[in-house]
Amino acid sequence: MSKIAVFFDAENVSAEVVPGIISFLSKQGDVLYQRAYADWSSPNMKKWEKQISQTPITAIHQFHHKQEQAVDKVLMMDAVELAIEHDEIDIFAIVASDNGYHSLSRKLRNRGKKVIGVGDKGKCQPIWIQSCNEFRYFDELEYIDEEDMLAQDKTEDSELTEFALEKFLEQAFDMTPSYNNSNAVLLGRFWESVLNKKPDFNVKNYGEKSVKSFISSFENIFKVYDDGKHPPTYFVEKLESGLSHSERKTGVIKKTFKAYRIIEADDGDYFFYVGEINKDFKPKSLTKNTKVDFLVAKLPNPEGTDTKDKNGRATDVRIIE
Repeated sequence: MSKIAVFFDAENVSAEVVPGIISFLSKQGDVLYQRAYADWSSPNMKKWEKQISQTPITAIHQFHHKQEQAVDKVLMMDAVELAIEHDEIDIFAIVASDNGYHSLSRKLRNRGKKVIGVGDKGKCQPIWIQSCNEFRYFDELEYIDEEDMLAQDKTEDSELTEFALEKFLEQAFDMTPSYNNSNAVLLGRFWESVLNKKPDFNVKNYGEKSVKSFISSFENIFKVYDDGKHPPTYFVEKLESGLSHSERKTGVIKKTFKAYRIIEADDGDYFFYVGEINKDFKPKSLTKNTKVDFLVAKLPNPEGTDTKDKNGRATDVRIIE
C-alpha cells in the first residue's frame, strides 16, 4: 500500500473541503502525514479550528513578517525535507490553489515521488496542474460522512441498515489492492481498508465473532475462500450481479435518509447511495419528489423475504429537469 503525505496551504483552502480530500487520498493508500500551514493568529483561520480538532492534522504556524509567500516557503521546505528523510513516502499531495507550487511538484517528482495536486478549478493555472502526476478539483471530491453512510437506524428506516453496510464494504473492497493482479484480495488487506475508512468498526456490533464470518455472511456480494494450505491464507472476491447494467428507468424519490435515497418506479422501489449519483449532479439536489432517471443495478424481487431483498438497486442516477 502506498504511503502518503498531504500538505495543506490552509490560507487558500477552505476547511470544508478537507474531509473529501482525505477520503479521496485514503483510497490511494495510507495517509501517514497531514500538515496544514498558515498564520494561525489570523481571524480568517477560525473556521479551521473545528476541522483540526476532528482530523489528525498537524497545524504548522508561520507569521508573515511582511514577507510574500512566507507560509508557502515553509510548506515547500518541509515537503522537500520529508521527501529526503522518508523514502517510504510514495505520494505527496499538495492542496493549494496557489500556482507557485509547480516548482515544488517538479522537485518532488525529480526525487521519484508521485505528486497529486488538489485545488480550485477556477483558480488553478495550467503550469500548476501540468506539473503534477494527477490533479483533482475541490468540487470533484464531495465527502459523505461514514456515519451517514452506515445509516444504522433502529426505527422506520432500519431496512436501510444492511444495504448501507453492503455499500460501505463494497467501497472498502474497491480501495484494496488486488492479489497478484487477480480478481481477489487478501482478507487481511481488505480489513485494513475497512479500518482505514472507519477505525472503530467492530464485527461484534453485527453479531459476528470474526472478520471471516462477518464477510462470509454477505454471500450475495463476496466469496471468501482459502488456499488449502495450513495455516490457510484467506482471499475475498466480489461477485458480479449478472446484469448487463444497460436498462434505464425513471421514477420519483419517495424517501430520503442520510446518505441514501429510495426511488419509486413502476416495478417497485430502488435503493441507492448518494455517491452513485451521476457526477453532473449534486447529492443535495436529490430531495423528496424529485424525478430521476437511473441505471438498474438490481431489479426488485416481489418474492423477496424482506425489504432488502424485495427492493432493487439503482446507480448512475440523473435528475430529470
